[in-house]
Parts: sequence; C-alpha cells; structure tokens
Amino acid sequence: MELGEVLIAGVVMAGLGLALATVLAVANRFLYVYEDPRIDQVEQMLPGTNCGACGEPGCRPFAEALLQGRQQPGNCTVSSADDAAAIADFLGVEAGGGEKRV
Repeated sequence: MELGEVLIAGVVMAGLGLALATVLAVANRFLYVYEDPRIDQVEQMLPGTNCGACGEPGCRPFAEALLQGRQQPGNCTVSSADDAAAIADFLGVEAGGGEKRV
C-alpha cells in the first residue's frame, strides 16, 4: 500500500464518521422524548423490589402511574407507611392505602 491510499482511506473514514454523527445529532434533536424528572425522584423513594404487588410490572412503571394519578402511594404494599407518606407529600396527593399482597 502506498501512503496516498492510506490517506484516502483515512479521509473517507473521517468523512463517513462525520456524516453519521451529523445524522445522529439531527435524529436526537427531532426524536427527543421528554420525560418528567420527578419519575426518577419518586422511583428512588420506592423500595426497588419490582415485586408487582401494586399491580404494575415494577417500581418505575409504578412511579409513572403515581405521577399520572392512576395509583396512590399507599398501593405500594412493600414500602412502609412513612415512605408512602413521604412520596405523597412530595407529589402533593393523599397517601391512600392498599391491601398487603403475598
């Protein structure tokens, strides 16, 4: 291989990398999905057992349901009453209560 062929290959690869990076940047800008940052905060307040006793498949979907108003913090039967009250205070809703499921 000559030096000229190596340089051409390097320029082609750099150009391809730049073009693909531009496509990814544009796609990120137009396809961005906003997610409420409170979901992460509420999820950290939950026990993280992903048991499904609340009727949701895990703690993150339960946190999303809490923010949408479909669930009450007391429906998480794994967390203590104090934790449910803290989540309710954070969200500004009533804690409610749920039946303990085994």
